[in-house]
Amino acid sequence: MKIGEKIHRVQTCPSTNDLAKELAERGAEQGEVVVCEEQTKGKGTKGRTWHSLPGKGLYFSVLLFPSRSDISLLPLAASLAVREGILEELNIMISLRWPNDLICDGLKIGGILCESSFSGKRLNYSIIGIGINVKHKKNDFPSEIKRTAGSLEMICKKSIDKDRLLLSVCFYMEKWYRLFLNIEDQILMNKYLEASYYHIGNELKAEAKGTPVSGLFKGLDREGKVILEINGREERFLSGEIRIINS
Repeated sequence: MKIGEKIHRVQTCPSTNDLAKELAERGAEQGEVVVCEEQTKGKGTKGRTWHSLPGKGLYFSVLLFPSRSDISLLPLAASLAVREGILEELNIMISLRWPNDLICDGLKIGGILCESSFSGKRLNYSIIGIGINVKHKKNDFPSEIKRTAGSLEMICKKSIDKDRLLLSVCFYMEKWYRLFLNIEDQILMNKYLEASYYHIGNELKAEAKGTPVSGLFKGLDREGKVILEINGREERFLSGEIRIINS
């Protein structure tokens, strides 16, 4: 089944990722999608809450059963799919801020959360959760993120059909997922760096394992780790090991 061929639509749910997990446990097929109008407990990274205002955003999750267990580049593939889907449908170019933010005109317009289930080292399934701010106005955002958040309609100044956007993203998700399955890792890496919000040589300030650090961005490795040159030495960090402070 192609991604997006079967879509489950609900009005309200705690989290589309949680619904996708339930579908996986009940024997759903690869490529099934869960989309809702409102999440009451939307998930961000590192336990944060994703602000999911009713009817304003595109909130959905894609269920996948990858044939390769090294899934560290899967979030990158998903980011590229969202980027291409938005470009195709709206002619808006977004940047990808490692590890999972979608940026346009300096504002965060979305994010991606990948969750997976393993039995020992065997991968059971992966879920790609995607949240895109579509119809939000500036005052729709909580005060703590109002300065840094934006929406697609704020940027393109026209009404957007969320269903068409969903299908566009699903189409490109199929493309990039196939490249991921075919271990076209170098293509993924190169395209991600082309779209990266951080450019090679940028100085990044971060907190790594509780310690403030500053280093030059040198790219990503094949495990999706960010590479920073700190005091002349290259160091690599998983997304859970470092928090980049540059916005």
